[in-house]
Amino acid sequence: MRKIALIAIAVIFLVIAGCTTTPVATSPAGTTAPATTSHTKNLPKNALPMHSVVPLGNATHGISVWIDSFELAPQADNSTEVAVYVAAKNTGQDPIKFVWFSKLTEKNGDAYGGIGCSHNGNGARTAWIFPNRTEAAKDFVVVDSAEHLAAFQDEAVLDVYFMEQGENVTPSLKPDYHVAWAIDPGAILPA
Repeated sequence: MRKIALIAIAVIFLVIAGCTTTPVATSPAGTTAPATTSHTKNLPKNALPMHSVVPLGNATHGISVWIDSFELAPQADNSTEVAVYVAAKNTGQDPIKFVWFSKLTEKNGDAYGGIGCSHNGNGARTAWIFPNRTEAAKDFVVVDSAEHLAAFQDEAVLDVYFMEQGENVTPSLKPDYHVAWAIDPGAILPA
């Protein structure tokens, strides 16, 4: 029984450690689009401009995604919830349903959220998106201090990991697609 409790505690620490980490310079399969921006040494070089619309999938089974908006909500513990709305338009012929997880990396390289961490581990979830329809789903990350939140003022990168979700199927935590956007200065925290 004691061994099980120690293993459970170790797993909890591993999950917590993965929710606020320094980014690793690897990309999962399905990464889209080549590098088009440049940033400081601490941020990924392969991020697309913030207002990019990114096609994913194919003509029969595809979506186009873009950043819709950000919202800030101060919390009682002096942290801040940063809501991330990503829009997805079904450009294919079949209804499609997605789960996605957001990770925000600030100019010093500290990251918040990620697969299995954002939105309290649930990520953003869409309803069925029918052909030629658009849905914006809310995900969020929690930034632990005003100082860390201020680091998003100058530059940041939003990584979004998309997992397709079938009917009555729990989505895999292995992304089908990954998109990284360079966030414009002042977009998350207005000047």
